[in-house]
Amino acid sequence: MRSVKGVAAGVAILGLVLAGCGAENGADGDGGPGKAKESGPALPTDGPYIQGELGGCFLPETAAGVEPMQVVGKGLELPAIRFSPPDGQGPSAVLVMLHQTDGGRCGWGDFAILAALQGVAGLSFDLCGYGDADCGIKDPDDPVPQVRAALSEVEKQWPDAPVVLVGASMGGSQTVRAVAAGVEIDGWVDLSGPSSWAGVDLTSVADSISTPGLIAIAEDTDGAEEADAAQALAQATSSEFVPAEAGHGWELVVEEGRLSPLGQQVLTYATR
Repeated sequence: MRSVKGVAAGVAILGLVLAGCGAENGADGDGGPGKAKESGPALPTDGPYIQGELGGCFLPETAAGVEPMQVVGKGLELPAIRFSPPDGQGPSAVLVMLHQTDGGRCGWGDFAILAALQGVAGLSFDLCGYGDADCGIKDPDDPVPQVRAALSEVEKQWPDAPVVLVGASMGGSQTVRAVAAGVEIDGWVDLSGPSSWAGVDLTSVADSISTPGLIAIAEDTDGAEEADAAQALAQATSSEFVPAEAGHGWELVVEEGRLSPLGQQVLTYATR
């Protein structure tokens, strides 16, 4: 894992880089005013889809490796998916992804495949209470034992890669809680995480977070109160705040089969 000092420096550099990308991704781009130019790989729109255990996920076949697996810990058996870069290449970073309430491990598929095609590996898994998760832990709402079990699997597969925890909606809030509780990661991303989850106000744990993250939310979708709370959380944790135009959770990072500008920003943050 990289040092907090190195992460903080990376966030500062990222802000400068993003500030200089306005001409490419804004009004001067090929897509017209406010529309980012298309870049990076695109997902096939008409299959074929991966079959077998993941057949119900409707994940398109690409050069990325997509494999079902289990995240196992004390009292935990969590169905998961491992997303690997093409041709067995070592990843530049690994994303451990926590899902939102309206989806399990499959919901991250499009984003995770597009990330893998750009050399960033991923692991998504069913959180306790969702999908086929089998949980015998005392508090199923506690993300810490679940995240640590996932990180253990990542360490076995990709021991030298930096690891970034990424959460959508509920998963965003659980990401913040896990980081505040001291899980060992190199960065974290909160996409539309509610300001309070499972009785925990995220601002109340902000002082325990020393690693700057990336927080994004769309005021038009989640409301001004949640957007203000997200910005306050970003300030309290020295994190990058991104006001998205519209969408919620993992809708923010993929659009029309490609990474959105925010989706690409997440990869830039992860590989800084």
